[in-house]
Amino acid sequence: MRRLIPPMVAALALATLTTTAPASADPSAKPAPYRLDCEAPEPGSPCTVVATGKRRPHHVEEFVTTVRTGEQVWARDTVYTRDGRARSRSFPRPAGEVTVDVSVTSLPEKRVGTPLRLMAWNLFVGGTINRQETTGDNLKQMIEYLNEVDPDVLFVVEAYGSGQKILDGLNAGRAEGDRFSAAQLTQPEDYSVNGDNLWLYTKLKIEKVYPRYADEEISSFNLGGARLGLPDGKHVHAFSMWTWHDGYAFGDTHDAAVQNTHGLRRTKTTEQILDGDHLRRVGMGKAILEKALPSFIGDDDAPVLMGGDLNAQSYLDWTEQFANAPGHGGVVLPWPYTKMYSDAGFIDTFRHANPDAGLYPGRTWSPLSGFGAVPARIDYVFARGKDVRVLGSRADVSRLPRHRDSWLDQPYPFYSDHSSVITDVVIRGKGTGPDRPIVSEEPGKGRDIWPAPPPGRRIPPAELSATASTFKPGAGDPGRAVDGNLVTDYHSYYPEVVPQPHHITVDLGRVRELSAVRFQPKLRVNMNGTVLKGMVQVSDDGTTFRDVKRVEWPRMTAPNDVGLTGVSARYVRLRADYGMGGATALAEIIPYEIER
Repeated sequence: MRRLIPPMVAALALATLTTTAPASADPSAKPAPYRLDCEAPEPGSPCTVVATGKRRPHHVEEFVTTVRTGEQVWARDTVYTRDGRARSRSFPRPAGEVTVDVSVTSLPEKRVGTPLRLMAWNLFVGGTINRQETTGDNLKQMIEYLNEVDPDVLFVVEAYGSGQKILDGLNAGRAEGDRFSAAQLTQPEDYSVNGDNLWLYTKLKIEKVYPRYADEEISSFNLGGARLGLPDGKHVHAFSMWTWHDGYAFGDTHDAAVQNTHGLRRTKTTEQILDGDHLRRVGMGKAILEKALPSFIGDDDAPVLMGGDLNAQSYLDWTEQFANAPGHGGVVLPWPYTKMYSDAGFIDTFRHANPDAGLYPGRTWSPLSGFGAVPARIDYVFARGKDVRVLGSRADVSRLPRHRDSWLDQPYPFYSDHSSVITDVVIRGKGTGPDRPIVSEEPGKGRDIWPAPPPGRRIPPAELSATASTFKPGAGDPGRAVDGNLVTDYHSYYPEVVPQPHHITVDLGRVRELSAVRFQPKLRVNMNGTVLKGMVQVSDDGTTFRDVKRVEWPRMTAPNDVGLTGVSARYVRLRADYGMGGATALAEIIPYEIER
């Protein structure tokens, strides 16, 4: 039976407890003794599960740990060990009574399975940033990054002319037994306009590339794959995929969460947002799952691996469990399209490995266009099959450290406009199991999107005025940044771009003793003009300004607070040294003064 652990017992970990294996576990799995180690009794304190099994010579123990409250899963881990003991990854202790399921399966050391690193990535027109980057430097760095990740199976979207260059770059200097092969999956009749979209790269043997599938919903532009041979003589089926962007899932979700958070009128109901999936994606999903895959696979029960860009939000991320997670704004969205894959037996590997969508949002849209106010996870690695074990998964959003000194890093902080998704799995069978460190997502990327106001008294908008060195008359007047209205914006002049730096100056009406100033980026999905680097300056006379604090802000619509304790001034100015698209835009500049 499962054991409910009262909050204090769970936190203090005073006992070694035993549970039965979860119903979904391997039939050979047995309950394992464990203890729950938490640093403090409060919810949110870091915890790990330490489990023990019977140590057996020439065997490997597979420990599976699941932490939940009721039916809500908060942490999950699969660990292989030869010493009979395992420790899970750290997780925050959930509030309330906690159920911990721990099971152990003992496997002969040569019958653990084949480890595979899977990677899905939309390359944004073959690594050219939509053909904006013409030097080739970005594609070169992209290939270096791919070699650093070193996937065994790479699902590529938007290869668009770079497919062979990527294969050559992956294989440069590799030993014969470590080389990649590749299959161009999108066929010429399907890319007369857009390009060779889907490719599959792998270190496994490509035994068969599946023929083109096409009907009224999809073609090889949307799905293609191959049967890949495993070292133990078995095989897997692997598919790259892309589905349509009509019905902008991110934009509609973003607007709903922002509007909920700030008490604004909703522009779309939940039903209208979900209708976006039905424009094309649901029909495409039916074609993929009910027609194309069966035509390729038939009755074969070998594992199926799929990766790509779905342009769809995950229903797992937008349940009641995460309604109040950072950036969610109380929004609950039972997305129908991604649920189709779960209903068809596929595991969303990132969310399986990182079930807490608040702690691990897994943003994949967009390192380039900005992450907005809500998490957008639209790229996936799926897996199906009784022999698949998910070990860890992460989403990468920034260049390798050695590439951050490049001229590319400021305008293009990642190699593409999509994050990559990387998952480590084991396919049970012959083989010695994991052979390198498991990938893991960094916790805490879901920062508090809407922090509490800074200390002090907010200076009323009626007491403020603003001027700017550049602005769009009517549509982007500087006064819009101090009008107290979050849905109006200041914007530098366009369509011509005025070279930065730009200045926007707020007149506080008189000299005041300040505590802070909040700079609120515009709340629109289009984040052009969001300030990334600049300097906060102050002045007493509006002519001579002194620097107070250099700022560097993320590509998000979250507010940015700058402490000004001890600063007295009548004027506060933001010098925008670099903004997205070479522009400068703000919804509000909100100064605070010390209350006396």
